[in-house]
Amino acid sequence: MNALQYLQSLMLVVLFAVPAGAAASAPQPTAGATVSVGDFAVVPLLDGSHSFTLSLFKGADEAAMRQAAGGQSSIPGAFNVFLIKLGKERFLVDAGNGTLRPDRAGQLLLCLKEAKTAPEDIGKIFITHLHGDHIGGLLQDGKPVFPKAKVYVAKAEYDYWMSDEAMRQSPENRRGGFALARNVLRVLEQNTLLAFFTPGDVIAPDIASVALFGHTPGHTGFLLTSKGKKLFFVGDLLHGAALQMPRPDITIDFDVDQLQAKETRLRVFKQLAEDTTPIAGAHLPFPGIGLVRPDGAGYKLEALR
Repeated sequence: MNALQYLQSLMLVVLFAVPAGAAASAPQPTAGATVSVGDFAVVPLLDGSHSFTLSLFKGADEAAMRQAAGGQSSIPGAFNVFLIKLGKERFLVDAGNGTLRPDRAGQLLLCLKEAKTAPEDIGKIFITHLHGDHIGGLLQDGKPVFPKAKVYVAKAEYDYWMSDEAMRQSPENRRGGFALARNVLRVLEQNTLLAFFTPGDVIAPDIASVALFGHTPGHTGFLLTSKGKKLFFVGDLLHGAALQMPRPDITIDFDVDQLQAKETRLRVFKQLAEDTTPIAGAHLPFPGIGLVRPDGAGYKLEALR
């Protein structure tokens, strides 16, 4: 294992832990049921499963969080990637873990095969942010996995991960993420596959980028709108749905700006509950798509019907 691989593995160990007593096992590749959004078809892809321990969350004591989460001591989640189809065009939202966690993730290519899609079919990849579980699948053996895909990254996100000052200010156990992101960006740039956008830009027909800052400085969602139907890809707006839906004020340890992440989630949940736009989340339990509905003082996630 080289130094970069070690840093990558260390970062993922910190971010996503297997609960005590749980055995890690290789996931089965899964392409979920297609969701129609106007002219588009969206296929959820399960890159892998994981759980968040309560100790990762911030904003309340463990007893209060356990109560909010219905008594659970670990919060179930997933690594979700979304395939978007428009005619013959194929897009992805994020790219999963790749080889970072082969014990529990890295199933994207097998999922795509199940969805009858080859890596060469992908024309655009929309990156919500540059954490390893969203960009690890972009490279294999130092080469682009999707050779024809332009990879869209918010310029503010790029600037943050390329900043030596930002790296110095980060906790030591998070600095491996900077090495990972820089390596991926360097390879994409060398192969002229990297494209920048500013949140608010329309980056494909009927797909607009939306600022969701806080989890990272350039964290971005993507709003798909077609024939009066919508689907909002929210990335890491939330991680542990069973906890953060009833308590959206709860943050998670690896939110870069804890206060901004909380404020963004509170604002967006309120909007979503009012206009009933469904969300597609990177860490919602698979298939990762549902509706944000008011529930007491908080919210609940309701499956699409």
